[in-house]
Amino acid sequence: MRVATDTFTNTMIQQIQTLSAQQNQYQQELSTGNRITNPSDDPAAMNQVMGMESQMQALQQISSNNSLATQITQQSYSALNNLQTISTSAGELATEGSSGTTSPTDYAAYSQQLTQLVKQALDTANSQYNGTYIFGGTQTNTPPFTATYDAAGNITGVTYTGTAAGISMETGQGNTVSPYTDGATNQQMAGFINNLISLQGAMSSASATAVQGTQTSLQTSEDSILTAVSGVGAIQSGLQADQTLNQSAFTSLQGLVSDDTSTDVATTTVQFTQAQDAYQAALEAGAKIMQDPLLSLLSAVS
Repeated sequence: MRVATDTFTNTMIQQIQTLSAQQNQYQQELSTGNRITNPSDDPAAMNQVMGMESQMQALQQISSNNSLATQITQQSYSALNNLQTISTSAGELATEGSSGTTSPTDYAAYSQQLTQLVKQALDTANSQYNGTYIFGGTQTNTPPFTATYDAAGNITGVTYTGTAAGISMETGQGNTVSPYTDGATNQQMAGFINNLISLQGAMSSASATAVQGTQTSLQTSEDSILTAVSGVGAIQSGLQADQTLNQSAFTSLQGLVSDDTSTDVATTTVQFTQAQDAYQAALEAGAKIMQDPLLSLLSAVS
């Protein structure tokens, strides 16, 4: 009978190679802190990880949208506050000009101040963020408020030429928000500037009665600006709440991914030690087998 000694040798080598691979795998897990480096290491876990990573990428985009929306609302809030400040200054001038004791010189000075306030209001209404106009709805590339001028270069009227609404964006999971003021609010801004122009004209006429006639409209415009400020503030609060939830969800997913991919140091250390001992034992057993007289005799017979 002939005995193939290759069977002994091949089996022994395969066992040693398997144990060596296990030992190296556990050692790599301990050194990197990751138990999964290739999809084949744990296909089921890797599939879950890929799904969670996809969710994390979506959350990153949503968070980016939220940051952009927050910056836009901050710019809008600042601009509306500037308009409110202008309105307050105009109201003070109107009070002075309607008193019946204003001199022609004062009327002329008030008129000049209002001319500047009108220009400031127009510039504020055409505020930009990152090169785009924030009060034009979806019209972001051209000034949404256009002015007409007289021969002397003074503004005689302002028209809103933007759209009825701005774009919306997903700023929280399942929550879509437009950080822009709507067309009705923007029309009221144009109305406010036109009321300033009317007040400036009344001051130029040096008529207390004419000035008084503009005060009600000015107050109505200021009320609309205050309402717009409150509305933008409410949007900001909602964005902050969404961003907190976004960050919490992202952190939670990070933890789940880490749980699926990170090495359990205590368990892996035990496994590494066991694999190392088994590997050494296999080497020793292999050496003894190769030196066995019977194996040598069988080898000679074969």
